[in-house]
Amino acid sequence: MIKTCGFKIGLAIILAFSGCRKTEQEKIISRAEPYQPSNLFPRERLPSYFNRVVVMPAYCDASSVGVLQFADDLLHQELSKSRIFEPVKLTPKACLELFGKERISSIESLPDNFLNVLTDTYAANGVLFIDLHSYSPYRPISIGVRAKLVDLKSGEFMWAIDETVDGGDASVAVAVLGFQKTKHVQALSENTSGSILQSPRMFMKFLADSIFSTLPNR
Repeated sequence: MIKTCGFKIGLAIILAFSGCRKTEQEKIISRAEPYQPSNLFPRERLPSYFNRVVVMPAYCDASSVGVLQFADDLLHQELSKSRIFEPVKLTPKACLELFGKERISSIESLPDNFLNVLTDTYAANGVLFIDLHSYSPYRPISIGVRAKLVDLKSGEFMWAIDETVDGGDASVAVAVLGFQKTKHVQALSENTSGSILQSPRMFMKFLADSIFSTLPNR
């Protein structure tokens, strides 16, 4: 009887502590401002001719290769929604055929005639590089992205961003909840407000929507 009572008391203490911790987390989140990308360089406006962009396959190192199972498709889908320019998806196979590599990082030396090849092959005005420089699929999910939009005609940067978005950050949690409510994310119930923070695929969708919202208009 004494052991049973002790167990119940111990369980009550644990539950009370968990409840207090959850309440404290909710207070922190309620005070936080929604996450907005800040480490970026945008041109005020894109040139009027800038209407077709080759989107390179996302690049990451071997430790983050799992993210490539869904990154290319989701990034392209979210970029297409911006309707700022026509994105032309370059597949890893096509990249290999053109340049001898399936994926090219934005910080490595580019192959010879890289800009001219994209211009001639796709009648494009720009190229978008996307590097996923960090990735943690376990809660709290975290994804680091570095992206650069380059004018194929001049070689100049039109836009660049370098952000690490951490699902454990209160401001990110607030922005995720807003994204889930306003963007009508499919297959997610209003009763499961933490689902995006538990799904790497959905978190990538949120990340892509966030960074591409900072692209300059034409």
